[in-house]
Amino acid sequence: MDVVIAIAIVAVVLLFVELLLPTGGVLALIGALGLIGAGVYALSEDTSAAEYVGPGLITLGVLSVATFFVITPKVIRAHRDEPVRTGWEELIGRDAEVREQLDPVGQVWIEGALWKARAREGGGPVTIGTRVKIESVDGLTLVVSPFERRP
Repeated sequence: MDVVIAIAIVAVVLLFVELLLPTGGVLALIGALGLIGAGVYALSEDTSAAEYVGPGLITLGVLSVATFFVITPKVIRAHRDEPVRTGWEELIGRDAEVREQLDPVGQVWIEGALWKARAREGGGPVTIGTRVKIESVDGLTLVVSPFERRP
């Protein structure tokens, strides 16, 4: 039974190390397979503990493998879908409200802050209260265009 305990401890350690290291799930898979292996080995022993330790370890290993195959793709997808945007980059594409008429420069309100903004080239004056979309950032000035009104 000492061998089973050692294998199970190593497997659990691998599962915890997977949480700390970016291995893509390799250590988690090895740890889960280690739990299953320890459970199978426990079933082959002639002890009274083997009757519940073996199935318990196998169940824990199978649940770990199932969790691995459900969570890992979601984590990988979350990290690959969209580049990380911070600061002014995340303002592009958002909508804001005009607080000072843009003729061509004024101010817009977005996420609790007033920003200097200007209407994009060819866009006439934009009145107060109009919803605009942020197209780009030029220094500390947002370049915006009004949303087209739908009938």
